[in-house]
Amino acid sequence: MNAIIIEDEELSANRLEKLVKEHTSISVKGISYSVKSALQWLKENETPDLLFLDIQLGDGTGFDILNELTSFPKVIFTTAFDKYVLDAFKYNSVDYLLKPVKSEDLVAAVEKLKKVQGQSDINHMVDSLRAHLKTGFKKKFLIKIGHKFQSIGVEEVAYFYSESSTSYLKTLNGDSLITDHSLDVLQTILNPEDFFRINRQMIVCDKHITSIDSYFNNRLMLKLKPEFDDHVIVSREKVKAFKEWLDR
Repeated sequence: MNAIIIEDEELSANRLEKLVKEHTSISVKGISYSVKSALQWLKENETPDLLFLDIQLGDGTGFDILNELTSFPKVIFTTAFDKYVLDAFKYNSVDYLLKPVKSEDLVAAVEKLKKVQGQSDINHMVDSLRAHLKTGFKKKFLIKIGHKFQSIGVEEVAYFYSESSTSYLKTLNGDSLITDHSLDVLQTILNPEDFFRINRQMIVCDKHITSIDSYFNNRLMLKLKPEFDDHVIVSREKVKAFKEWLDR
């Protein structure tokens, strides 16, 4: 069985490739780090038997890739989604690997995949999953300020960041407010057209990036509005996907 890995984090992609080679007989034919590069690869190469597909990519979602295919190969999703979304996977019999991927979970997912009876089953399962998850992206955040609560529209948020295991959103007027959602969860509920996770501590909005400069070790440094108190750095493994996100 031939496969490609579609994953926007280089370290995660390389780790998954290593696990696939060590624990299965699947041949990995390529790695793509974005919707754009994955579609280009699929256009230039024969469709593989299997996609290891991250749902939330820097320049869109895994479904954006599936929408362009005339028929689905077999799919194993990789995800950092929360419990609600994982339940949707189980409900629709589509297998997934929760990041960071464990070797035993990979082997189990591949074995389960072998039992899928045919193309129509794959099409049905993926279509059902897409419909089940199509609830829209996050539009508002209910934030507690003192003893009161305030609803903040996503269009009022300039960026999100994490400090000392606490997640914050920065409003357009410069307020830093605590949000109950971790950055891992935020990455799954924000529209990827507007927001991109540039490193482990920050998710930015393209509308509020005022400048982009080269930074040492093949990274990028951003300036945001409102300004952030520290350097805003796009991690090296995210640079390629970040550029494609801006150039979509």
